[in-house]
Amino acid sequence: MDACPQDILEVAPDGVALTPGAGECTFCGACADACPEPVFNASERMAHVAMITDDCLVQAGVTCMSCRDACPEVAISMEPRIGGPFLPRLDPSTCSGCGACAAACPADAIRAVPRTNEEEAEDA
Repeated sequence: MDACPQDILEVAPDGVALTPGAGECTFCGACADACPEPVFNASERMAHVAMITDDCLVQAGVTCMSCRDACPEVAISMEPRIGGPFLPRLDPSTCSGCGACAAACPADAIRAVPRTNEEEAEDA
C-alpha cells in the first residue's frame, strides 16, 4: 500500500481495496511491483465498475457534471432531459474502475460494483 503514489489503497477484510473517493488509480503498477503476493492484476481495468446511485445531485434538481468531467475514459456521458439537469449515464464497457469519478463526486453518489459477465465478454 505504501508503494502507491496516489495513496488510494487500504487494507480490506478480504485483501487490499481502493479507498472510496480518495482519488484515481493511474494503473502505474507500483503496487504490483512492490507486493510479493500476486494480488494485483496487471490489466488497466479493475474487477469492478462504477455505478451512479440515486444520491446523485441531479436527482435533487442540481446541475452537476463532476463525474463526467473527471472520467479519464470518457465512460460517463450526460443525457439531456426536459425540465431538469442532464442525467449522468455510465457505459460499464468503457469504465476502467479507476475511481476518478467517485473522488470528484460532491454527493458521494458513486459506488464500485463487480463487473458482470457481459462486460467481461465485451472486454475480450
